[in-house]
Amino acid sequence: NLWMPPLYAYYLYFFTIFDLGEQNYILLILSSQILFASISVVVFYKINKFFFTKKLSLYSSLLFSLFPLHAYACSQISSISLQIFLTILFFYFFFQLVEKRNFLSTVLFSFSGGLLMLLRGEFYVILILTLFYLFFLRINIKKILLIILITSITISPYLIRNVLVFEKIT
Repeated sequence: NLWMPPLYAYYLYFFTIFDLGEQNYILLILSSQILFASISVVVFYKINKFFFTKKLSLYSSLLFSLFPLHAYACSQISSISLQIFLTILFFYFFFQLVEKRNFLSTVLFSFSGGLLMLLRGEFYVILILTLFYLFFLRINIKKILLIILITSITISPYLIRNVLVFEKIT
C-alpha cells in the first residue's frame, strides 16, 4: 500500500537478499522478531532500573516478557514486534538523554524516533509531545533542534517520495 509507512516492508524485504526458500524466509523473519523481543525485555529491564530497585526491575521485566501481546507478536509476521522493540529503545534513549544529556543519546533517541515514524505514521504526535517535555525540562534548545534535524533526515526519503508520488507531504 502506497499510503503505509515503509519501515516494516523494508524490514521484510531485507530478508529476501538471503535468497532462502519460502519456509526458511518465514522462519528467519520469526527468528529475528524473537531476537527483537528478547532484546526488548533486556532494555525494558534497564529502563526500569532508572526508577526501581534491581529486584523489582527484574520482576517487571519477567512480567513484560510474559505479557500476552508481547508473546503473541513474536509468533506472527507483524510490525507490532518491531514497534515494541523500537518504542522501548525510544524511551530508553529518552531517559539516557534526560540523565546524561550527551550527543550519542541525542542521536540514538532521534534516530529511533525517526524509525518509529517510518513504522507508524501517527508516532509524530508522541515525538512532538516528547520534545515539549524536553523543552520544559530545560534541555538546551540547540539539542532539541538537533533532535528535529536528525529525525527529519531519518524520515526524509519517505517524505521526498510522498512529495514526488502524491505531490504532498503525508
